[in-house]
Amino acid sequence: MAKAAKRLGEPERSATDHAYNGIIELVLHHALRPGERTSLNLLADRLDIGRTPVKEAVTRLQTEGLLSVAGRSGTMVNIVDLKQAEDVFALRKVLEDFAAEEAVKRATDEQIANVKRLAQEMRRYSFRDGLQSTANFLRANTQFHSHIVAASGNELLLRVYTQVQMQMQIVTYVVWHDYDPRAAERRQAEHEEIADALVQRDGKKLKAALRAHAQAAEKIILAKLSARQRPLSLV
Repeated sequence: MAKAAKRLGEPERSATDHAYNGIIELVLHHALRPGERTSLNLLADRLDIGRTPVKEAVTRLQTEGLLSVAGRSGTMVNIVDLKQAEDVFALRKVLEDFAAEEAVKRATDEQIANVKRLAQEMRRYSFRDGLQSTANFLRANTQFHSHIVAASGNELLLRVYTQVQMQMQIVTYVVWHDYDPRAAERRQAEHEEIADALVQRDGKKLKAALRAHAQAAEKIILAKLSARQRPLSLV
């Protein structure tokens, strides 16, 4: 992954910030999986960033609960169990409820257009089986929800929500083993309802659509985790 170019008007970020954001992107885009072991050297190579800022970023992410570091065993994305998944969904709903109220008031036309674009982008990938289509869908899905929260104008909320998204990505591995066209259709309809509510700047409708969407995902994921009665595993 090449170093990210600085955007016009974007404040300077340290090498550690770039490493931190780069590792988050690897997790959010399913390029670094829960339970997968890596190392500082491998991460530095993948991110094209020096080892020292990567080490500092890993320490920060370890404090936030995303990564674990165990001596010679290396660095690993943490695995989420049933109780943690329940907590993640509960927090997600609270954060999205708050974001919805503010987003309908503060969203710019450009932000709304981006949400609509991402909803259509997800449609293109939702009904195609295969790893690349799944990766593209997950990337668009992550951006879709982040754009709505960002539209609230609350930077602290967005930072907290990004951490929740990381945990959500880890949890959702459990539902991506098999392609289900009916589930894809339902999920796409929910996304389009969310986008329409934002376009209409209807806070009540947006909040209800986001909550229904989160509850549908929660029901599926928690049922699978409960059936296993053990920490989420990739095997």
